[in-house]
Amino acid sequence: MKTSYKKFSGLEGNQHIAGEYAILKLAEIIKIFKVKNVFEVGLGIGSIAGSILKATRADEINQYVGIENNVFCLTSLPANLGAEYKRLSIYPDLGSVPDKHLYDLIIIDGTDSHLGKIRSLISKHGIIAIEGDRGLQQKTLQDLFPNHLTVHTISTEKNKSYSPFPVKHWQSGLKVIFIEPTVHQYLWCYKEKISTKVKNLYRLSKY
Repeated sequence: MKTSYKKFSGLEGNQHIAGEYAILKLAEIIKIFKVKNVFEVGLGIGSIAGSILKATRADEINQYVGIENNVFCLTSLPANLGAEYKRLSIYPDLGSVPDKHLYDLIIIDGTDSHLGKIRSLISKHGIIAIEGDRGLQQKTLQDLFPNHLTVHTISTEKNKSYSPFPVKHWQSGLKVIFIEPTVHQYLWCYKEKISTKVKNLYRLSKY
């Protein structure tokens, strides 16, 4: 996973890739909750999709679907993902995505004016993960699912030298929304909330 991230950190268009911690946390969520179907809003140059698909087999991730309409990104994705590109399905926006499949994990790493469509795309106990500071999108999604449970997971590491982001800054976190939390999801969320409090204290001690 780290090798994939280093690769994407050196590619053109790297200024908009996801943070390393966020991608590692997504991989953890996929493994712990046995995620089979993934949907990504904002594929970009493929840092998340490429890293996850590279680290999983076809029988682990049944389908990886995403939206992207930027010409540069669409041109870059085949070369950036290599052999894994054939496992990826791409649509231009949420409005054009058919409702025939449900997704266990929906990753928000871009904008789209049809966020309400996610209600018809996510599975009963699905998970939404938001990369970066997307407060308005987070509120919109939380309002769609009144029974949700949310946790903001953070890192205690700063950006590495190979990252395109400032090395003095903490690695970006991941906001995780469980739309109808199971007991397993609730316990994980509770553990992460405690972990985040401890990590915040650690961060404050470093100032």
